[in-house]
Amino acid sequence: MNSIIFQSTEIMIQRKIPSFIVITLLFLVGSLSSFTFIGIPIFSEQLSLPHIPEVFADHGQEISLILNSGSFTPLTIDKGNQVKVLVSYTTNNSSIIDNMINAVMKMYALNRTAIKSTSFPNGFNASSSGTQEIKTTIMDNQTKNLTAVVQFTDATKTVPLSNPVHIRLNLTQPFTATSENATTPEIAAFFP
Repeated sequence: MNSIIFQSTEIMIQRKIPSFIVITLLFLVGSLSSFTFIGIPIFSEQLSLPHIPEVFADHGQEISLILNSGSFTPLTIDKGNQVKVLVSYTTNNSSIIDNMINAVMKMYALNRTAIKSTSFPNGFNASSSGTQEIKTTIMDNQTKNLTAVVQFTDATKTVPLSNPVHIRLNLTQPFTATSENATTPEIAAFFP
């Protein structure tokens, strides 16, 4: 009697496994989209996965950056040397406009060693186009030449939204007006 029950259960399991697989596959397919069988809906839209829009699909191309200017000058009040980079941007993806984004600027020594990274503490709202000035202070007075790289990111500073822009900067002396250079009539002259 036990062998008959065992054989009967074994046959039932063999017949139920394929139907279990079919039901599971139908459920999975139905979960991904509305599924009909001979014109009869088997799964409703309520069971389907939510549609997630592909926002920022091509990371690094949502915003175009253009370098305007940069400087690396000693501070006149505090110790250290200040790096300033001014960039212009155009938003290529309208879904970014009026959202918080950020900008990251990294400074590299001549040997390509990263010496400092900076960003906006709270980010900024993206416009369709505009300019941003990123600045920081390098406390190491031995650094005379560096490369600054600026790139816009999402607000968390983890996803790139723009192309990176690079500028090589040499430490220069700040301009201070004196009676000698204040009265010189020459326009756009080299410093003596």
